[in-house]
Amino acid sequence: MRRAAVTVAVGLVLWAGPAAAQRRAAPAATSPAELAAAVTRATQHYRDVLARSVPIHEAQVREAVEVVRERRQLHVIGALSAEAVEQAERALGAAQRDLDETLTAIDEADRLLFEAMVQERIARLAPLPRGGYEDTAALVRFNGTSPWSLKNVPKLDQQFAGVFGRPLPISSFGQTAVHDRLGFDHRAAIDVAVHPDSAEGRWLIEHLRASGIPFIGVRATVPGASTGAHIHIGPPSGRLLAR
Repeated sequence: MRRAAVTVAVGLVLWAGPAAAQRRAAPAATSPAELAAAVTRATQHYRDVLARSVPIHEAQVREAVEVVRERRQLHVIGALSAEAVEQAERALGAAQRDLDETLTAIDEADRLLFEAMVQERIARLAPLPRGGYEDTAALVRFNGTSPWSLKNVPKLDQQFAGVFGRPLPISSFGQTAVHDRLGFDHRAAIDVAVHPDSAEGRWLIEHLRASGIPFIGVRATVPGASTGAHIHIGPPSGRLLAR
C-alpha cells in the first residue's frame, strides 16, 4: 500500500510543477497565449504521469479487496484476530483513496488543459471593439457595453430559472484554482455549463447581448474530458498583473 501513497505524493509534487514553472518562466512568457501554451505542455505531462498510475492503483485496490475477503473468512473460523481484519480494511480504504485522488487529479488536469486551450485561442484573436460581436465555428463572443459584476449573478440565475425551471448551471464562480494555476484573472466572471448552440445557450446569449453583458461562448471540447462547451460571462480572463 505504501507504493500507492508514494505515487500520489509524486503526483502532488508534479501538480505543483505548472505553477512553479510559470513563476520560473514568467520573464519569457510575454503574452497570455505563450503562458497558456506553457501551462498546456506542463499539465499534459503531469496528466500523462497520472494516467499511467491508474492501472497500478486499480490493481492495488483489487489486491486489498482480496486480502480483506480472506482475513474475514479466517476471522469467522477463529484463525485470525479482529485487529488483523481491521488493519486490512484500513489498507483497502487507503488504496481506494489513492485511486480516487488520482482520478480527481486527472479530471482537474483536463479542466486546466481545456481552459488553457480556450485562453490561448482567445489571446490570439483581435480585440473586439466596444459593442462588437463575433460568431465563429469555435467561439461566439460579445464585448458588452454594460457594467457587470458577480453581484448580478443572483438576478441572472432567477431569470434563467424562470425560463428553464432549474438554477443557472454555474461551473466556475469567480477565481478558481484552475485560473490561479493558469495565471488568469477570473475574479469578475462566471462560467455556465451550457452549449452555446443549445436552447439554454441560445437564450442566454440573446439575453446577455440584449443586456449589454460581455460573454464568450465556447463550442470546442477536449476529447475524453469531462470539461467542454460553456459560456463565460464577464470580461475576458486577462493575465493577472501580479504573480
